[in-house]
Amino acid sequence: MTERCGRVKRRTEASFVVGVMRHTEIKFMRKPPKKYEKLLDRSYRWPKNGDRLLRKTIDWNTGADFSGDVLSRHVHIWRGYMSAGDTLVEDCRRNPPERHFMIYPILFVYRHAIELAIKWILTMYGGYGPNDIAHHDLWQLWKLCREVIDAAGDGDRTIDTVEQIVKEMHDLDKSALAFRYGIDKNNKPPKLPEGLYDLENIRDVMTGVGHFFDGADGMLSDLADAGP
Repeated sequence: MTERCGRVKRRTEASFVVGVMRHTEIKFMRKPPKKYEKLLDRSYRWPKNGDRLLRKTIDWNTGADFSGDVLSRHVHIWRGYMSAGDTLVEDCRRNPPERHFMIYPILFVYRHAIELAIKWILTMYGGYGPNDIAHHDLWQLWKLCREVIDAAGDGDRTIDTVEQIVKEMHDLDKSALAFRYGIDKNNKPPKLPEGLYDLENIRDVMTGVGHFFDGADGMLSDLADAGP
């Protein structure tokens, strides 16, 4: 029995090492070295005793803090997710093999940025409370958001274009799961479209959508400040 347990343990350890090596190979191939001698230098970070996720610093150039104000935090998260999408697309431009891995987080962070922008409009200008919109159905949220914007708008039909983009994103991922997991709540793989898709076009379109929500926020804020 002891000998059998020893064999199982050795096989488990061997499988673990092979898994680490395989993952390291994948990371290595994403960013191949420019010089031959770098082929022999393929070190990777391993957990170290004393590691902590959050470690305080006094260096303003490298440190980041969390906003204590709930409204500011919402805006920071909204802006952060939009910027994260832009940054990931730029990383794929510099490292083309990354695009096949990054398309999922790219679409997820852009989707979440849209959701946060919509919920900002609804809570700040639509009279909706957090419990009223505590879900991820992008299309239902958008329909409420459009009512708020249309009620105060000047008839600019740009909103129709934005609506099409929101609907497209919703149809890709109806419950904010398709780009986070390989399976849905029913243990089935989400159906995603086939073919190659232009990541820089996604970034360009989302830049326009982001500007639209910035403008809507500014317009609604001005109207609110002006009073009845």
